[in-house]
Amino acid sequence: MASSQTAYQLTTSAAELNKIDKLRECGVAQYIGLPQVNFGVDSTTSISRITHRRSSGKSSVLEALTQLPFPMNENLCTAFPTQITFRNALQERTFVSIIPTPSSDPKRALELRKYKKEYLGSFSRVEFKEILEDVRNVMGIKEAPVKTKNDTEGQNVTAIKDPKKAENDTDLLTFGEDILKIELSGPKRENLSIIDTPGIFRRSIENRTTDEDKSLVRKMVESYIEDERTVILAVLPAGEDEANWEVLSMAGKKDKKGIRTLGVLTKPDLIDPGTEERVMDFVRGKKNPLKLGYYILRNRGMLQRDSSTEERDAEETKFFAREPWSSLDRDHVGVYALKKRLQELLVDITRRELPNVRRQINTQLDICRKELKSMGADRKSTVQQQIYLQGMATNFQKITDHALDAYYARNPIFAEVSAMRLPTLIVDRSDKFALDLSENGHTVDFDIDNDESENDISDSNSESVGEGGSNDDGDSEANIARTPSTSLLIYPELSNLFPDKENSPESEHLPILEWIENEYRKARGSSLQVISPSVLPTLWQQQSMKWREMTRKYLEDIIIYVHDFICKLMEHVCQEERTRSGLMAILQEKIIDQYNLAIKHVEFLLEVELDGMPLTKNPSFQENLYKFRLERIGASLSKSSIVKDGLKDKYDQENTGTSIRLEDLMLPGPMGDTEYAVNDIYCVLKAYYEIARRRYVDAVCTQGTDYHLLNGKHSPLRIFSPLFVASLTPEQLEEIAGEDTSSKERRENLKKEMSTLEEGKRLLNR
Repeated sequence: MASSQTAYQLTTSAAELNKIDKLRECGVAQYIGLPQVNFGVDSTTSISRITHRRSSGKSSVLEALTQLPFPMNENLCTAFPTQITFRNALQERTFVSIIPTPSSDPKRALELRKYKKEYLGSFSRVEFKEILEDVRNVMGIKEAPVKTKNDTEGQNVTAIKDPKKAENDTDLLTFGEDILKIELSGPKRENLSIIDTPGIFRRSIENRTTDEDKSLVRKMVESYIEDERTVILAVLPAGEDEANWEVLSMAGKKDKKGIRTLGVLTKPDLIDPGTEERVMDFVRGKKNPLKLGYYILRNRGMLQRDSSTEERDAEETKFFAREPWSSLDRDHVGVYALKKRLQELLVDITRRELPNVRRQINTQLDICRKELKSMGADRKSTVQQQIYLQGMATNFQKITDHALDAYYARNPIFAEVSAMRLPTLIVDRSDKFALDLSENGHTVDFDIDNDESENDISDSNSESVGEGGSNDDGDSEANIARTPSTSLLIYPELSNLFPDKENSPESEHLPILEWIENEYRKARGSSLQVISPSVLPTLWQQQSMKWREMTRKYLEDIIIYVHDFICKLMEHVCQEERTRSGLMAILQEKIIDQYNLAIKHVEFLLEVELDGMPLTKNPSFQENLYKFRLERIGASLSKSSIVKDGLKDKYDQENTGTSIRLEDLMLPGPMGDTEYAVNDIYCVLKAYYEIARRRYVDAVCTQGTDYHLLNGKHSPLRIFSPLFVASLTPEQLEEIAGEDTSSKERRENLKKEMSTLEEGKRLLNR
């Protein structure tokens, strides 16, 4: 039962580790951190990463762990990351390939992926050296230097094997980011994966490495170890002062909690006699303790470089069996203890993090999809650009229809942006316009009973009406939107539509009958006509002269409402600023033209009303005129009226009220010619004013506002449409909808990321 359970666990671990390796191979590690053990400084789900400094014995540790015959010239391997994966299998097999760095262009990546070698069994040190040289050439990395001696910093001082060839490799890299993958399978292989990166170095080597190379290697190492799913395996020479363990310091910066770093002490056989206790204190956890602890290995020396793995392991066991090393806990001594611990860590990390990796892939896919959707479809060709803009225009018109129908539940934007409720704003402002014209549109108050002070109040009220037709206080969005001075700062393109504000004509403070009499006397001629034909048009023009400025304010507000609606809706349907600016650059001229048409039409209506002859066929005019005349006659006769109080008529019924004696009616008229003319002019002017005012308000609202600015076939709201998009030239389409370089790169990167993550998702679901 125990053996079957162990077999199940091994099978499960192998499958999980294999999935992580496959995820890394398809490039998921570029976007999602994968569990790994980093031999030096690295990060991935199924990898053990080794961090080291040159001459730390890293190659010997790597060879002991992997049982691969690494060449003595360690520069062959450490010019690029190497992923070594072990899989328990029935047949012994070795497979070598290259995983291109995600930043590779597709053509180069394809060439690198073509490199594949397969061996039955293992290979010799010479064969492995040839493989590493082949990989270096395929990756485009400079020829490996030959080690000659060690300098005081522990760096290799090197010479080039072929100086003539070196003169021609200026275009080659010193270090590469492509990954060499070596997959080892066999019945004696444990499930383990290790990533080895180039070793960090303190100084560059003349004619070989540069400060840029040093920076590249450091960034490469840091990129592998910064992920929280990476266990950092720091290789540390036992004989070196711990203050110089730069790799441990680097790991500490990335692993602040100290839960991912495992130390490997090397070369204990080369330390000074008497310093053994200092080294063993690290293994015992007494000095600079790590939560994952320290392990100590004996490296293969130069004299044993041709010895077998078994001989190497036997020599290590023999060394640590001696005093004082024999006192150390066997679980922290030797390559077998280290390998076992790495396997445990890798399996634990993988099992713990695999569900999180799956969730993170799904989350990242959603983020990519949303961003790609917000960018719209590809826009390389003219057809694609047309489709992109036509979809935008269709959406614009759809939302416009909902707005004009006041169907605000159809789209959330109506709740989020009050300026989008255009009909409501228009109706409110039109009502205010009609009320303003009714109460304050006349120059002289028609109410004969009003005194001068009341005229002053009326005039004051008229002048206090705000620029936007509202004298409300407050900083609400609606009030700000209704203030032309504010809106014209936001939309300077509208400033030329409206000339500088005219001063509203001052209201006359004379009683209306006195004012009419003055004008009447100025217009009298010598004919028998009581009323001169010119007096009524003159009075009409003066009485309605305030309409012009009040109409200007009204139309200015309406145009600002419409323009604000268009601009905010464009921001909603076209979130890419470059495209939106390109569209508005073309649309703006057409939109402004429509505003000008509306303004000119309203000016025409003003001209007809104010400068034309007073004319109407509305039957209400005669009705009102008759009513007003009766009122004036009644007012005149009231001077001869008597008040009956308690008198009885011939039917002996009590009769009270105001009466006029019959003989008084038979007397000559109570009014002279001038008074009669003034009163009759007053009645005609008042009756016509009421008809004309209503007619004018209706005309401005229906023709100027509704037809020209809202619902007419040439409304500015209808300019941005699929038909407009169809009229654009290929050059205009490219300028407006063609993606800039950064957008194209971002789109391609998103597609590449999505493709990689989708492949990773499929791998996890198998």
